[in-house]
Amino acid sequence: MPQTSGNGINLYYEVHGEGEPLLLIMGLSLNSKSWFRTLPALSEHYKVIIFDNRGTGLSDKPNTPYSIAQMAEDAKCIMDAAGVESAHVYGISMGGMIAQRLALMYPERVRSLILGCTTSGGVNHVQPGADVSMLMLSRGSSVATPEEMAWATVPILYSHEFIENQRDLVAEDIQKRIEIPVLPYAYMLQLQACLAHDTYNKIDQIKAPTLVIHGDEDKLVPYQNGATLAEKIPNAEFLTIQGAGHIYVTEANDLVNERVLEFLKKL
Repeated sequence: MPQTSGNGINLYYEVHGEGEPLLLIMGLSLNSKSWFRTLPALSEHYKVIIFDNRGTGLSDKPNTPYSIAQMAEDAKCIMDAAGVESAHVYGISMGGMIAQRLALMYPERVRSLILGCTTSGGVNHVQPGADVSMLMLSRGSSVATPEEMAWATVPILYSHEFIENQRDLVAEDIQKRIEIPVLPYAYMLQLQACLAHDTYNKIDQIKAPTLVIHGDEDKLVPYQNGATLAEKIPNAEFLTIQGAGHIYVTEANDLVNERVLEFLKKL
C-alpha cells in the first residue's frame, strides 16, 4: 500500500498493470476504490495509477482550505512517486477539474486528457437545480449515517431509469463509497474547492489531445458544461452518453471503457 509524502501531506496511491502510464483522478468525496468498474479494463493495457485525493480514503485529511490547484499539485506528487514523467490523465467530476489544472500548470506532464462529467467552472458554469445544490451543501452538516447520505444523493447522481432498473449496481457503488466514508469537514473543504474552480478563460490553452465525456441526464453537473469544455478546448472530442446521469462510469461502464481505450490507442 504505497504512500508518498508530498505537498505537505501523505497521499495514498496504487499502481496496476503495465504499459504507458494513465493517471485516474476521482471526484468529490470519493476515493480510489470508486474506480473499481474502470480499473480492470484500463489496467489490461496501461500502467494505471489511482490515488486518494486529500480529504479522502487513506490520504491525509488536513482541516485547512483546499483548492483545485493544490490538488493538482497532489496529483503531480503521485506521478513523481510512481516514477512517471508524463501520463495520460483521466479525471471525473472534481477529478476532471483537477485534471484541467494539472494540464494547465504542467502541460509537459500530460500526454492526453480525458474529462468526464466535469466543468470549467466560473461565471459560465451551468448550475444544477436549487434542490440539487441544497442537498450537496447539506451533506457537510447532516446527522445521517454515511450509507443514508449516500442513498439520499442517488436521485441526483444517476438517471431515473437506471435507478429503477439497476438498483443492485447502485448498491454496489454505495458499498464501495462507505468502506472509508468521507468526514463531513473534509467533504466541505473539497466542495468549497469545487465551487471556487474556474478555468474557463484558460482551457483554450490546453494543447493535449482531449476527450470530453458527459451523460446528457447529468443533474449534478449539467450536460452543457461538458459541451462548453469540448467547444473551448482545441480539437477536443466529445462523447455524449445518452440517457446517463452523473455516474456514467456505472451506467455505461462497458461502452465508456471501450471508447476511452479507442481514444488512447490512436494517440
